[in-house]
This record gives sequence, structure tokens and C-alpha cells, in this order.
Amino acid sequence: MTRCMGCMAEIPEQEEACRFCGYVKNTDVKEAYYLLPGQIVGEKYMVGKVLGYGGFGVTYIGWDTVLKRKVAIKEYLPSDFATRSYGTKMLTVFSGEAATQFQAGLNSFISEAKRLARFNRIPEIVDIYDCFMENDTGYIIMEFLDGITVKEMLKETPRIPAERACQIAVSVLKGLSEVHKEGIIHRDIAPDNIFITKKGDIKILDFGAARYATAVQSRSLSVILKPGYAPEEQYRSRGEQGAWTDVYAMGATLYRMITGIRPEESIERMVEDTIKTPTELGIEMDSNIENALMNSLNVKKEFRLQDAETFYKAIECKEEMKRVVEVKEKEEELKLPRWMFFAMAGAGALVCLCIVLFVTGVIDFRRPVIDSTKGVAALSGNERYVPNISGMSYDEAEKVLQEKHLNVVINGMNYSESIEKNKILSQEPKDGEKAALEETIYVIMSGGNQEVMMPELAGMEYEEAVKLIMAQNLLFDEEELTEEYSDYVEKGRIISQSIEAEERIGVQTEISLTVSLGSLSTETAVLTAPDLTGLTKEEALERLKQLKEETGFTYSLGDVKREYSAEVEKGRIISQGLEPGSEVRTSEPMTLVISKGPETVQVPDVVYSSREDAVASLESAGLDVTVKTEYSSMVSSGLVISQSVEADTQAEKGSAITIVVSLGVKPAAQQSQPQAPQQSQPQAPQQSEPPASQPAGPPAGEPAQPQAPAVEPGAGNDVKVVEDDGVKVVGE
Repeated sequence: MTRCMGCMAEIPEQEEACRFCGYVKNTDVKEAYYLLPGQIVGEKYMVGKVLGYGGFGVTYIGWDTVLKRKVAIKEYLPSDFATRSYGTKMLTVFSGEAATQFQAGLNSFISEAKRLARFNRIPEIVDIYDCFMENDTGYIIMEFLDGITVKEMLKETPRIPAERACQIAVSVLKGLSEVHKEGIIHRDIAPDNIFITKKGDIKILDFGAARYATAVQSRSLSVILKPGYAPEEQYRSRGEQGAWTDVYAMGATLYRMITGIRPEESIERMVEDTIKTPTELGIEMDSNIENALMNSLNVKKEFRLQDAETFYKAIECKEEMKRVVEVKEKEEELKLPRWMFFAMAGAGALVCLCIVLFVTGVIDFRRPVIDSTKGVAALSGNERYVPNISGMSYDEAEKVLQEKHLNVVINGMNYSESIEKNKILSQEPKDGEKAALEETIYVIMSGGNQEVMMPELAGMEYEEAVKLIMAQNLLFDEEELTEEYSDYVEKGRIISQSIEAEERIGVQTEISLTVSLGSLSTETAVLTAPDLTGLTKEEALERLKQLKEETGFTYSLGDVKREYSAEVEKGRIISQGLEPGSEVRTSEPMTLVISKGPETVQVPDVVYSSREDAVASLESAGLDVTVKTEYSSMVSSGLVISQSVEADTQAEKGSAITIVVSLGVKPAAQQSQPQAPQQSQPQAPQQSEPPASQPAGPPAGEPAQPQAPAVEPGAGNDVKVVEDDGVKVVGE
């Protein structure tokens, strides 16, 4: 008997096609970078056929040879940063910044699995059996699921009966409510991530995919959002996400199941909301459930259901739910008394007279054009026009707005090619709109032009180098490609690049390459391989040139890899492919491993990020995070004010970094209490390219409410330290 690699059932040795699933024995993999069926990982897990592939990894069916059970094997394999040669198990990680991004994502991949393993007791969460690193990558061994996703179900039927759809939603929401208590947000609830087993159990798939699919330091990748299911805060780089984010996504999924219609994208609904209730579409539904559903789909989070527990209890009708309508300007119905109709007739005659006088120029009652910079004089009472503060620094904007009795708070950071770094990119309310006395104007600061670090391409194969250029959000100038014969670089590999490695350059910069055509000479000889270890690459090339002068023959450089090393100085050769002193033919390329020096990480820019995202980014980068909190009238509550290590610098892995998180404006009751020393004002950071959307702070006229501090302020200069998921949290 043998085991089928398609379903892991036992079948006769001579059987070519599995009698249970139809899988044909020895079927080759579709992609060279997939593990071959039958290979073993983790010393006991047999790999079968590929079940699915996403941007960050591959999922295989597997067999636990010790516990004799079917499993799913998820392998971390982000195609933008790594690949694999056919038939091998070891990954090849691209060099340069791609290696840093790969490692950051791998750390997140493993840490996410360890966190989720704590929830094996929750029936809606897929059980995690094991996780480990091997083959220069990571693996998660999990419960194998046999069934169908909601997405696949909706392909078979346009709609799911409301009762069944609500049962599915309740199960998902119960699972989410448990993980939300631990501070974990799914961020990608949609029909394809809800699985229904053949036994009828509901399972939530792909926790954390958005976080480890896009490495924390990546400047070129962005989280892929599913249109119709992502709330508006996910479209903004600094949007505040929480349990309410998953609530919206689940509401959109439930709406799709019941109505057969996918909701319009939330970012479009902010402009014009045309969504109809199920009953308006002719679907019978309990009013309490419908109210809960529509409340979960409110665009602005402050009008939305705030947690999963409230949502599922409303669906189960355990809690009464009233419809919450987002605040909009109401048009009041005007009822005119009878006497006014007579007055209007007289007024009509007066209007005709005024028109004649206006046309002849006798009078001019046109409203003067209001300049927003003169807003104080333009309106009386407690209203004023908001001035244009775009392009100003925070201090300049604060001064202008104070003159008009308005406040300003930073609500995020976006990149811009037109607005220089540390200047205001956009504002809400906008220029010329009305604002109430002492209203807060929320601004998005510019991070300047987005930059990336130029990777080292020399020695790479041409296709690999081009792929890495594109992954870094740079442009490859194919017309400027140069090809040269070289005795020292193997054919098809990069000789040189137009921009030096590790130089910081703007995204979309054009890169040109010089590629080797190989040596003109076709003759080979047997030579003694030189010892190049300890030399720099330039010194190694000089040594090969000397070898050619002495013998007439030389070795060409093949694959040049870079690895961290605390023993070998950065830039010097750790090892070589041809054994020093051995006799080999000159047709064999010389592969090199060059030291990258002690392992360091690029410090992510987290200023103005949410606390959760900042901690996740820094921890995934391998840094030890300490969180301090302080009140701030400058930065919205929950956003990072400053970080102790400058962004985009290199820091030793495991080194400490402190971030200061805003608690918002200090409550009036505590104004007289002694304050902790203020942190220095933050420098505007850089971050991933944001979607084109408007900043969204609290509703107009309502200042940001401070969140509860991580620890309560003590008397005098007392400081308390508590543990929060392994992160040191310090409160003043």
C-alpha cells in the first residue's frame, strides 16, 4: 500500500489514479518553487499536492507520519522576496532589502501562528498543531479542513437563505469576539475566508495574512483589500482599526449572503451611499437582525456596531437593536401659513422691481466673495470659514488657526511628491468650509517623496534582478540594458547597476543594468582554485585577473550571495563554491558568499501610526519595544508621537526602541496635576504609499477623545510598568 499525494488515503501500490480523489500518481508540480509531493518537513510531515497559493505562501495537503492524521501545511514563500529551484527544499532569498523584508515577514508568520495556537479551544478558529523554521523559511502545521468556502457556495447559488446566513455569521462573530479580547484583528473577513466543513462546522481562515504577506519594512507592497468588504479606515494608511473593522467586513459578508449583492466599496459610499436594506430588495427579514446588519455597515466607525459580541447577540435577538443612522444634514419640511401666500405675491412684484434696478446697475445685492483667510470677519457668532493651511508646517498652521479660534491635530501621515516633508498635505474640514468656534481641524502630514533602498544586484541572474527591481517599486529601463562580454562574470548575470547598492532613492526611479554575455573564449583548462575568502569582491576580481595573466585562463563569478556574519567583516568573502586548492575546470563558475556584517534591521517609521500597528511593525522587525503614553494636544489619541530610534536607520536586531503614544488632550480635571517631562517633537515619518482617500478624524465639531491610558497616572513622579502581550508599557 502507498499513500495518495492528493488526499492522503491509502491505495494499492500499483494503482496509478487514486480511487478516492482521482489524483494521478507522479503528477508534477505546476510551479518549480513548490515542494515536490512526498518530501518531508519537520522530520515527520509528508508534503502532498498544493491546495492553494497566495502572495505570501503555499498551502499543501500533508500527513503526520507520527500521529497518523491528515494535516494542512502552510509554507512561507513570498514570491517577491524568494524562490526555489525545482526539486530542492531550500529557499533562495533575494539579496539586498528583499532579504530584510523576507525575514521581517517570516518573523511575523511564526509569531502569528504562536499567538493563534492559544485559541485552539475556540471551535471557529482553525487548530494550530505545530510551527517551525526549516529550509530557510517557516511552516505552520494546522488542522486539515474538508468542505467548501462561502465564496464557493455563492458560486453555486446566488443567495443563501437568511436563516442559514445568520447562523454562519453568528459562528464567525463568536470566534472573532474571542480573539478580539486578545487584541488580534483579522482584517480580511470575506466569503473566501469563511469555511464550512462537511460536518457543518464554521471555520475562520487566514488570520494575519495581511500582516505577514506584506513585510513591515516593505516600501513597495500594499495590503490588498477586497472591494465591498473592507471598511473605509482600511483604505487610509493611518485609519484607526479595531474590532469595528472586522464587524464591517462581517456585515458586508452577511449582506452578500442574504441579498446576493456585494456592497459598494466603503470609500465610494462616503461620497454617496445608495445601499438598500434587504427588505427594500424584497427579502423578508426580522427587523432586529436587519437593524444590526445595517448598523454594522455604517461607513463611519463611530456610528457602527463596535464589537462582534453585540452583533451576534442582536442577530440572535438577545438584545434589542435600533437602527443608527449616520448623521447627515436634514432637510426640514417647510409648511407655509396661508397669510404668507398673499405676502409672497407682493414679494414677487418687489423681486421684479429689484431685477430691473440690478440690470440697470442702480443696485448690486450680489453676495461678496468670501476669502477663507478672512473667515473671522466673514461670519458672525460661533461660526467661521476654515482657512487653507495646506503646505504649512504644524507651527504655522497652529498660529493661523489660533487667530480664528480653531484647533489643529495631526491625524496621520501620507507620502507626496508635491508637498515637502513635514508640511500639511490635507485637512478636514477643508478650505472654505464652515467650522464652529474652537472646532478641531484634523490634518494629514506629508512624508515627502517615498524612498527605498537600492538592492545589490551584481552577480544575480538577469530575471531575478529584474524581479527584485519591480518588487522594490523601481522601474527597469529595458532600453538601457547593456550586454558585455566578461571573463569574470558568468553569462546571464549582472555585471553592474546604474545606482550603487544601499543608496536611498525615490520610488519609480529608473534602473539600468549591464549583463554578462560570458567569456569570448570557449577553451577550458584545469586550474587550482584560488582562495578568495577574506577578500572583498573587488579584491577577488583582481585576484582572478592576476590568475588570467599568469595562466591565460580564469574562473567566472557565479551566484553571489550575502549572509549576516558577526565574525567576518562586512563586504568580505565568507566562503566560495570551489574548494581552495582543489583542481577544477575553468568552465565551473566561482560562487561566493559575502558577509553583510552583524545582523541589523532597518527601523520602521511608525510616527503617527496606531499603537497596535507600530508595535507589530517594530516587533516584526526584531526590535524590543517599550511603549510610553502621554497626553498631547498635537497628535490624535492612539497615534504614535515619537520613536527613540530614528526611522530608516540600521539597528542591531533585538535592540530596544521606545515609542510615545498619545492619550489625546488631557482631561480638564487633571490639568492641575504634575505632568511628566514632555517628549521632543516628532519628525514627520515615511510610510507605505496610501490610497487616495480623505483623512478621517472624529466628526466635525467633536475634538478627539483621549483613550484610557495603559496605566493610570501616579502621583508625583511615580512610574508604573506593566506587561501587555510582552510589550513593556510605561505610563506617566
